[in-house]
Amino acid sequence: LEDIYPLTMPDKLLDINRDPGRFRNYNLLNEVYGGSEREVSSNLISVPAPYKNYQFNKNNGAAESLKKAMEEIKQLSLGNGAVSSLLNPINGTFNYRVISGTGKLSPHAYGIAIDINSNPSDYWKWASRDAGEKRMLSYPKELVDTFEKNNFVWGGKWGHFDILHFEYRPEVLIKAKYFGETFKEDMDWFGEVPRDIKIDNYINIIEGTLN
Repeated sequence: LEDIYPLTMPDKLLDINRDPGRFRNYNLLNEVYGGSEREVSSNLISVPAPYKNYQFNKNNGAAESLKKAMEEIKQLSLGNGAVSSLLNPINGTFNYRVISGTGKLSPHAYGIAIDINSNPSDYWKWASRDAGEKRMLSYPKELVDTFEKNNFVWGGKWGHFDILHFEYRPEVLIKAKYFGETFKEDMDWFGEVPRDIKIDNYINIIEGTLN
């Protein structure tokens, strides 16, 4: 979380070792979304998307956020060929597997990631950085904005680019929105996070623990 996820569209690929939002706390993922294939599978529900339904994790608002994003993107696609071309086919969501060459579980194994229509220039292991940058710059901003509004990070903003990949990471987006460039040292630790009774209760619990 130290590397703040950028909320603006980049005008070039990020440096090769800048991957904001790509690294994952597996203790957190196991606790929230399921610590085994069986646990994760029990948390999956069907989410409608253009042309097909997809399995996604219901915990922590993930499935509901994907549903909202898909509803908005479906409307965008009606008058936007660049968006509609990325929705057919969607490459998938839940797949209990490890990331090649790492031995670590993919976010797809937790049912919190979606890969949309793929292109040979989408992935850092498939394509040169020049090809990846050209592909990234061609992506419709409104599609990326819609996913980010619903707390998905985009792999197009990683130096190890994964342009077809969107991943539900509310903790990353919340930090980017409320604890990024606008955060000042003299502010309360919870910054400008929108407040309600539930949030205030969490703040009180944390402050009580720290004190």
